[in-house]
Amino acid sequence: MPTNNLKHIYDVDLFNISDLNVLLHELLKYTRELLNAEAGTIYIKEQEFLTFHVFQNDALSYENIYNFYYTSNKYKLPLAEKDKYLSVDSFITKKIIIIDDVYSSNSYDFVGVKEFDKKFNYRTHSIISVPLIHPINKNVLGVIQLLNKKENDKYIVFGKKDKDVLSMISSFISISISKAQDDVLKLQNLNNKLTVSNKDLEKKIEEKVKEDQNKSAIIFHQSKMVSMGEMIGNIAHQWRQPLSTISTLASGVCINLELEKNNKKNNISQLKQIVKTTKDLSKTIDDFRDFYNVDTMDEDFNISQAVKKSLEIAETDLSTNYIEVVLNLDDNIRTYGLKNAFTQCILNLLTNAKNALLLNIPVTENRYIFIDLEEKDNVISLTIKDNAKGIDISLKENIFEQRYRNKEKQEDSGIGLFLTNLIIEKHMKGTISVENSDYSYKDKKYSGAVFTINLAV
Repeated sequence: MPTNNLKHIYDVDLFNISDLNVLLHELLKYTRELLNAEAGTIYIKEQEFLTFHVFQNDALSYENIYNFYYTSNKYKLPLAEKDKYLSVDSFITKKIIIIDDVYSSNSYDFVGVKEFDKKFNYRTHSIISVPLIHPINKNVLGVIQLLNKKENDKYIVFGKKDKDVLSMISSFISISISKAQDDVLKLQNLNNKLTVSNKDLEKKIEEKVKEDQNKSAIIFHQSKMVSMGEMIGNIAHQWRQPLSTISTLASGVCINLELEKNNKKNNISQLKQIVKTTKDLSKTIDDFRDFYNVDTMDEDFNISQAVKKSLEIAETDLSTNYIEVVLNLDDNIRTYGLKNAFTQCILNLLTNAKNALLLNIPVTENRYIFIDLEEKDNVISLTIKDNAKGIDISLKENIFEQRYRNKEKQEDSGIGLFLTNLIIEKHMKGTISVENSDYSYKDKKYSGAVFTINLAV
């Protein structure tokens, strides 16, 4: 057993990794190297299930690993079914369990393993399953499983020596995971406190505005503060997948180098992909920075481009909530006014439509937002329509007043719509209205709210 690999497991730097997924990848990689295991998985306890978190396999291509991970990352094993699943039995009994050959064992249900082997033309031989027990509070955090031990390029079974090594290092692995989980919990608590602080700030700003409706500067500042939380959420959504890609590619290159796999072409390709992904992240920062630049002067701008800029910012939030945007835009229409403020208006209306769809349309049904832009009779007309079943008549009349609040939602809709109305009327010299509409799309009938912005040519 390589001594330097054992030192990796006890490396204090692992305690500095607060990202749980990154930590699990590192721990699994070093543990596999210790026992010369070809593959491995880690399950973490979540409520009454063992949830699949990490998978590694040296015999599969990165494409196959990626496909398997993203089709199985929500895979859960019920803790109540101890006799069915090896990992659950190991978790419940707090014992290290070795299976010499899954195809000759009748102890557990290995249907999933055999289906995996068939799909990827793989052969699972031996498995060792280790419960991750915190050495202090004795809580069982999850299970680490190693597959297919190799020696001199031949598969051999896991033995007592392997069991002793895993018994020795599992406590350190458990402590590392526990710390990362605590870090995640602390971050969630900080985010919750930030949410409460933002709501308190909203309330205070509303009270100030109520005292003097002419203090429009305060209102616009509040608009930025209210939307900031949503913008941060959009950035987080847009960054999550690129960061995961970078982590996966970097781990792959690292493993190749450590195992002295001289696949130069593959390594260069992955490094180029990392560089491209980081450039995309940098562009996201620039886009958001430009969006938050305060308008000081009116300018001539393309309305279609302003709409698309708003959609870029809201894209991830809309797509993760399965909302389809249908565009019908005249790309040649231009207007004069505060470009960023107008873009904020579009974003406010998109957010309002999204919230209505989440409230009224289940994820199993179609969720639509339609955006149309046209010029007719010297009037520019921009409409944003949803299929969220419309606005209650009692609320529609006062929807653009600052006091308006949709009590059925957690979000406060009033500030955004009030500011949108203020910007369109005072700074764009236009009008905004709302009505309920019944319509058909793809031979199916829908109903929803239609917000219409009219601007003079």
